[in-house]
Amino acid sequence: MAEDPEPEDTSSDESYIDGIDAAELYDETQLHPTPEQHERLKNGLHGELFDDIRRADRRYLVIGRGGGDGPGERRQLVCDRLDSRTRAVAFRLEDFGFTSDELDLWAPAFDILSEVSSHVVGVLEDFSGGHVWELGFLYHHQSHVRDILWLLKRVYGSTEKMREHYDNGMAASHLAALEAAAGDRVITWTEQDDLVTAVESIP
Repeated sequence: MAEDPEPEDTSSDESYIDGIDAAELYDETQLHPTPEQHERLKNGLHGELFDDIRRADRRYLVIGRGGGDGPGERRQLVCDRLDSRTRAVAFRLEDFGFTSDELDLWAPAFDILSEVSSHVVGVLEDFSGGHVWELGFLYHHQSHVRDILWLLKRVYGSTEKMREHYDNGMAASHLAALEAAAGDRVITWTEQDDLVTAVESIP
């Protein structure tokens, strides 16, 4: 039987940011970017937005559905409201130019940005989208993030509607574990006005 390949050595690379060594972000269970992807990752995570994150007292990584439809717009609303706070910055992975089909970049970028965040805020309306992968990543690899995780979960008026929007057994089990870890940091909402109020509950 062939032996597993050795993990890519990143120990000689410059750190992505002060205090975070690239070598510490990879182990045998994580994805390993190619040298070209690694360079793009580093370039993507430097710039004005990252400087703002480093200077802010409160740093909100907002995850959930993207796009220009209703769920994406509501996630952007959450991001904007958190970003408007004094000495705070809110951001999404796509703000750094990483697309959801670039998993080899998305995973380590998520790891790095969650590491520097004071809050990770999940805006959940259903299990249709890339945020299902983020839930799984949090569940499997990000136990330290659970202490700073806030979930804004949309609930619907009937069991049938809840099933319709959250019909994914594996994602549901991941979410249940994350909800148990977050405890009273899970805030439910039904309509957009409720979501605005829910955001105010996040410190």
